Amino acid sequence: MTDKPQGKDGPVKIGDDGAEWIVTTLPSNKAEREKLVADLFVKGFEQWVATESQPSLKPFGAPVQNDENDLDFTVTTDLGEMLMELAEFAPLAEHGPKFDSAPASIPPREKAALATALVEKKSAHQGGANRFLALYVTEQGFWLDPFTIEWMRRSLAAKPPAFERVYYVSIHSLTDASVSEIYPGQPNHNCVGLTDEQLAKMNILLPHAVELVLGGGVVHLTPDKA
Repeated sequence: MTDKPQGKDGPVKIGDDGAEWIVTTLPSNKAEREKLVADLFVKGFEQWVATESQPSLKPFGAPVQNDENDLDFTVTTDLGEMLMELAEFAPLAEHGPKFDSAPASIPPREKAALATALVEKKSAHQGGANRFLALYVTEQGFWLDPFTIEWMRRSLAAKPPAFERVYYVSIHSLTDASVSEIYPGQPNHNCVGLTDEQLAKMNILLPHAVELVLGGGVVHLTPDKA
């Protein structure tokens, strides 16, 4: 059994007595965590997928976990059976070295370069026909916002990976997630028509949960037990 560290991420609820951070605590066991993320990917794809290219792969069947030395999962798609590889984006070598010291945010272009490097690394080892990659994060400061995804889309379009598709699974809770297609993908509506120079000026100001202190109140941390 292999345990994996994780950061802190999840929704924030604001009330009269301050902000409550509902932290999504994934299983520490590697296999259990990956099975949960894979299930969230399939469910999230059915409910909400952004910037999807055609032809669509949905509907997806239930992910079947493969042996340790194989790609993570086998899934059925509308285009036939495919292999799915999962990868957590956690650039702790550059922004760490541990989750506790991770930054509250990273500029989209810098974050995109780090995430694209992860895609290229996974592509060199696990990429191929009838295979796709799904990225996820467990630390709010590392989330892949629409501008980061657009930088990645442009980079991967210029230098395509061996994977047929690359996705981002945005985990909202232990039971819900949304999915964005990064590659080949389509531009997010906020990015359509933007030049690289214009995109470089774009950023998303999303306060980190630890920064949400209202009127001298406290950020209450509550684990997601769903």
